[in-house]
Amino acid sequence: MATLTVEDVLRVNGSRRFAVALAAASPFGSLADALLAARRIWRNEVDVPGWLEAFAANPPLGTTSLSISKWSKEEQSVARSTATHSTAQDLSEWNAKYRDKFGFVFLICATGRTAPEVLAELKRRYANRLIVELEIAAAEELKITELRLAKLFSPETAAPRLQLLANQ
Repeated sequence: MATLTVEDVLRVNGSRRFAVALAAASPFGSLADALLAARRIWRNEVDVPGWLEAFAANPPLGTTSLSISKWSKEEQSVARSTATHSTAQDLSEWNAKYRDKFGFVFLICATGRTAPEVLAELKRRYANRLIVELEIAAAEELKITELRLAKLFSPETAAPRLQLLANQ
């Protein structure tokens, strides 16, 4: 059984409402149980302000700041390694245009995606209306959340406290 704290969940998803609800739903007997609860909470209990709070916790794609989490760096590693100087500049410019239009960072589950793929998707989604883009971004945030929950439950990357609780 794995008991999650609000702080554990905030490492996975930046929405405090989501974190409080998922922590309250724990302990979980398995990753599958945690994923089911996470999907239910994200889709049915977290409102648009909660989504926006989670979105704001993600760095813009291609950012090289030292403050970016290890998980974000891992998730963006393929895009980073495939970005030419020109593509990186385009990503930066399109990220800024996207943020200006929609008011939040462009979200995509970047794991395994190249920089040209991410840039093409950013340009394609830029044409969306706000309501459509909110739904897509929320779905992408859920994918990221699911990947990070798996990392949290993984023996190789789990927080030591979570490992201890899982072994009890």
